[in-house]
Formats: sequence, C-alpha cells, structure tokens
Amino acid sequence: MEKERRKSARISLSDHLILGVDRLDYSKGIPERLLAFHNALQRYPELEKKISMVQIVVPSRQRIPEYENLKHEIEQLISEINGTFTRPGWVPIHYLYQGVDRTELTALYRAADIALVTPLKDGMNLVAKEYCASNIHLDGVLILSEFAGASSQLYKHALLVNPHDIEGIADAINQACHMGLDERKKRMRALRKIVKKTDIYWWVDTFLKAVFSHDLDTLGPLEDYIPSQEISNRKNSEAP
Repeated sequence: MEKERRKSARISLSDHLILGVDRLDYSKGIPERLLAFHNALQRYPELEKKISMVQIVVPSRQRIPEYENLKHEIEQLISEINGTFTRPGWVPIHYLYQGVDRTELTALYRAADIALVTPLKDGMNLVAKEYCASNIHLDGVLILSEFAGASSQLYKHALLVNPHDIEGIADAINQACHMGLDERKKRMRALRKIVKKTDIYWWVDTFLKAVFSHDLDTLGPLEDYIPSQEISNRKNSEAP
C-alpha cells in the first residue's frame, strides 16, 4: 500500500522526482543547480514531462540585502525555466520558500528518485546523509558535489559532480534518470551502510582518537582557543 502511494505521488509530478533542500545561502550553489536543470532540459529533450524538481529553500538572514538579492535571483531563474518548459499537465520546478518539519521532509526524501546536493562548499551537508537514511526502498540516486564534506565518505557510490560544471551536473541528472534499478540498489545499499556505520558514536570516537594520538603537552593552553574579550566585543558591536 505504501509503495503504491509513493508511486502515485511521483506519477502526479513526473516519472522522476528530483529534490533539492537548502538553507538560503550563497554556499549552497542553488542558482548553479537551477542552471544545470535548465541545461538538462535543453540538451536532453526526451526528459520533457519525465522529470520534475522540488526545490525547498529555507529562509535565512532575511535582513541582509545580499541574501534578499539571492532569493530574487533564485525565483527569477525558476520563473524563467517554468515559463520556457511548462506544458499542459507538467511544471518542471515546484518551489517552496519555507521551513519543512521533519515528517514532511522525510516524506519528500522517500518520494524523491534523485537528490541533488550540489553546494559550492560545505563542511558536511547532512541532507545527503538524511536522504540516504530515508531511502529504505534502495531506489534513489544521490548526485553530490565534490566540495561537500560528505563526499569524502560517499564519493564512491554517489554521482560526484563539480557544482560549477553546469553541463556536468546536467549529464549526471540524465545518467540518474536512465540508471537501472540494479545499479541504483547497489549504490544506495552501499551509501546506507556508510551512513549507518558513521553515526554519532563513530564521530565522537574518531575525534577522541585524533586528540589522544598526539602528546597532550604539545597542545597550546586553553586560552589560545578562546576568542579574546576584545574580539568578542567588537563582533557584538558590528552585529546588525
């Protein structure tokens, strides 16, 4: 019954549902991702009416003009893409500028055939891992930026891309759409195994081993790692 509901939800949009989930930030590479989606529709016309993208942008730093400009840039790109490619019964991009609670987000992760995680630079990016953890049917494909921290663990089984390479991401989208079920299952099974292994206990253990692998006498005094009061006061005075 659950599989049928997921299948019906996907068909109501298209054969392949692509998901992007990001906080509004320049580091997330959202405009580049949208340009890549546009490029895929241009260069692979057979994808018309076969793929739909859901892009969630979580509001952030709304009082900063540069972030408001980024929001306008994203919305303009989406408007242009939808204006160019929309056909009766099919809209290429569905855009949500809002936060999403955990239940709704998990449902989207499980419904998505492809996760597009393409930050220009990211310390980790938990969206990539959350998508894999939610993909219990093993039929999803992760397209991942080589500049996301998570790529150091997931690169072998994700489709790795350079987020600045618009055509490269478009090619990865096309590859994911045509990937056979056996390969998708093989890749996702391996990704989920990595995510399950590297849990919070693994991270704590890894950090502690890294600390205690050195002579503690070589570490500087604690004061060296704490910002001075002068710096803290200056930052507070500069805050909006």
